[in-house]
Amino acid sequence: MAKGQRILALDVGASTVKIAEFTSLKAGTIELTNFGVSSLGLDPAHEGDRLVHITATVKELMQECGIKPGPALISVSGQSVFSRFVKLPPVDKDKVYQIILYEAQQNVPFPINEVVWDYQLIGGAEGDIDVMLAAIKADIIVGLSDAVEQAGLITDLVDVAPMALYNCFRYSYP
Repeated sequence: MAKGQRILALDVGASTVKIAEFTSLKAGTIELTNFGVSSLGLDPAHEGDRLVHITATVKELMQECGIKPGPALISVSGQSVFSRFVKLPPVDKDKVYQIILYEAQQNVPFPINEVVWDYQLIGGAEGDIDVMLAAIKADIIVGLSDAVEQAGLITDLVDVAPMALYNCFRYSYP
C-alpha cells in the first residue's frame, strides 16, 4: 500500500451505518483520519425501504464528515449474513477447497448458486483446520452495491463483519 493512500471503510449493520477513512503511513501502518456513525432510522415495518435509507444515510455521513466519493471496503452484518465456524480434519492442501465446498452446500441455508460465499482458514489445533464460512444472498449484495454507489462510493470489496474484524485484528497484531 502506497504511503498517503486513502482507505475508506463502510460498515452497514442492521440498524446503523458507520464510515471510517484511513490514510496509509510508513511501514504498513494506517491512521484513522475520519469517522462517522448514524442510525438508519428504519422502521422494521418498512424493511422494503432499507436500501433507500442506506443511500441517504451514507450520503449524510459523507457530507457530515467531509468524505469524498471513491472506492470503499464494505462490511455487512445482521441477519442477512450467514456465518459459521467449521472444523475440518487433517487433509491434503489440494483437497481443502473441495471439502469446504461440500461443507458450504451442507450448512448454507440457501441454494449455493443463489449466494455469494467465501471462507477463511483460521489457525486451529495441530492437525485440525478451522474455517470461517460466510454467505449472503447474491441479490442482497447487488442491492447494497447499488445503494452505496448511488451515494457516491464504488464498491471495492464486500466482507462480512466477523471476517472483517478478524482480519483487522490479524493485520494489527501479526
